[in-house]
Amino acid sequence: MLGADVHSKGIRTLARHFRDAGIEVVYLGEHNTAQGFTAAVAAEDADIVGLSFSTASYLHYVEEFMKTLTDAGLADVPVMVGGLIHSDDEPTLRDLGVSGIFGPGSTTEAILEFVRTSAGERVAKPTTSGRNRVY
Repeated sequence: MLGADVHSKGIRTLARHFRDAGIEVVYLGEHNTAQGFTAAVAAEDADIVGLSFSTASYLHYVEEFMKTLTDAGLADVPVMVGGLIHSDDEPTLRDLGVSGIFGPGSTTEAILEFVRTSAGERVAKPTTSGRNRVY
């Protein structure tokens, strides 16, 4: 979660579903900066990144985050955005490079399918430890 957004019920619920599906999740908590989040993506060799928002400032934060990913040479890491995302903003988010958009009404199954498809074989097949990573 980036910026001052502090809702966490949805993201914690998804993290539990991912874990139950054999996918490792590294939850960075609340009040992250784009730079700090990008550093974690690089340090942990993330397969995919998920950002969750319940505030209207998500376009600003997504734009900043996508720029820091690109500047760090990580533009190839798929990014998905979820939460209270307005459908009118989907074209802008796609233009910024967001691969998956999950607003109100999105199903857990659709999100899991997106993660498996977007992150490729590293998430589709269990690792030797039986876990895979999503950030």
